[in-house]
Amino acid sequence: ALLIAAAAAPAAPAAHNTTHPSLAELYGEDCALVGVMAVDPWGRCLRQLAGLFRTLELQTQKVVEQIQVAKSRRALLPTRPKLSSNAATVATLTETQKDQENNSSSCPEIEKRHVHDLYDAIAPQWDRTRYKGWPRVDEFLLSLESRLSSPIVADLGCGNGKYMGVMKSGVIVGCDISTKLVEICKQKGFEAQTGDALISPYRSNIFDGAISIAVLHHLSTKRRRITALQEVLRVLRPGGQGLVYAWALEQGQIHGDVGARKFPAQDVFVPFHYRVKPGDEKKKASMKGARFEEEKNSVVFQRYCHVYKQGELKQLLLEAAESMFPSKNLESVIRVEDDYYDMSNWCIRFRKLVSS
Repeated sequence: ALLIAAAAAPAAPAAHNTTHPSLAELYGEDCALVGVMAVDPWGRCLRQLAGLFRTLELQTQKVVEQIQVAKSRRALLPTRPKLSSNAATVATLTETQKDQENNSSSCPEIEKRHVHDLYDAIAPQWDRTRYKGWPRVDEFLLSLESRLSSPIVADLGCGNGKYMGVMKSGVIVGCDISTKLVEICKQKGFEAQTGDALISPYRSNIFDGAISIAVLHHLSTKRRRITALQEVLRVLRPGGQGLVYAWALEQGQIHGDVGARKFPAQDVFVPFHYRVKPGDEKKKASMKGARFEEEKNSVVFQRYCHVYKQGELKQLLLEAAESMFPSKNLESVIRVEDDYYDMSNWCIRFRKLVSS
């Protein structure tokens, strides 16, 4: 009865419509796509990312293939040995330059730029890193002191003066072409002056001993090397002893050798790395003729060196003595007492027998 009454009752007035428009009403033909987005938005994002990754994978594969092709082509090209920043390079002189330098009494340009100017520029760091002398040079000086009362010794090419304080009772005077190194010697209280080892400021026949350590390999012509050796002979008194060290070509080939440098020729440029403080642009700019190496934060200078073959130093010394005393028998002029290898150098110890 209740159901019959409800069916017969008049319809209630329509309520206010608060529902939103359907997807079909809003988007028409795009209803299906929008429906998917509304139902599964994260799934669509994941599918889009998967597509991007697939595209990147294909592009990466193409790049790898191109790299492999480039490597295979490079393998067919001749390889070049890679030089480290510490490797020596050949110092070449034309025949005209050699003739001019051999016939000239003035200092060659290669020595001015790559020896004289270089040591003035690097003097502070050179002093910090070259403070200890070689034992056999010290022994030579101490042997003079043990045999003689207050011996007088000349250090021709004294550098930063690392041998000038070896003797306690003797006197060592030094000269060097580098004004900056001589200033360092004076700061240490040593008797030193700026001077050329080829024209030293000392009198003849007065010194009990004379040394030339690591100087001769910075001279670029045979004539200048002979002149430097004649200066060592000139300043020695009759009976005085000399000691000369010069870099060897055969470094690393002698048993027990500490040297490891390999030289492509006898005349070479050897890099010297001068460390500079970060941001010290003024210091970098002031060092002409050098290049700045960013990786090591250093200015790289090229030192000229002529490295000596075995027997070459002794032969030069005998030639120097012979040309200095042409009218005398060589055996009455000079006596070679030792010819040896030490600290990557060829070395010769000798005694002058006559007055200059």
